[in-house]
Amino acid sequence: PLERSSEDVDIIFTRLKEVKAFEKFHPNLLHQICLCGYYENLEKGITLFRQGDIGTNWYAVLAGSLDVKVSETSSHQDAVTICTLGIGTAFGESILDNTPRHATIVTRESSELLRIEQKDFKALWEKYRQYMAGLLAPPYGVMETGSNNDRIPDKEN
Repeated sequence: PLERSSEDVDIIFTRLKEVKAFEKFHPNLLHQICLCGYYENLEKGITLFRQGDIGTNWYAVLAGSLDVKVSETSSHQDAVTICTLGIGTAFGESILDNTPRHATIVTRESSELLRIEQKDFKALWEKYRQYMAGLLAPPYGVMETGSNNDRIPDKEN
């Protein structure tokens, strides 16, 4: 983000405005997200974090999908997929109060994410809380997108 040009910010801004979850955001908030957010393009099967980890980042799904897995043991051998997060969903709200992650998150397919580091997310939250409140709706920060495709039920059960 430090080396990001104004042209880069404009490209990111345009891309975020295309995501229904961000369309209600104040332009100043979107601009700040463009300045501090990182774009990540991840392959299928990448574990972003494990249940019990202390979080350092918040994420929004721009493309693709991720499985949310929970386990009753510390070895995570019994992890069960409880849902799948799709485009327009966000997760990682535990960074606001440094609580352990409630689930393991794994990319279900190639996915594009917006990642914001804890210090930046906390600063955005303090300044733009009224616009961001929907990002933290339980469970796992599902954002309103106007469709029923935000959460894909686990097809294996």
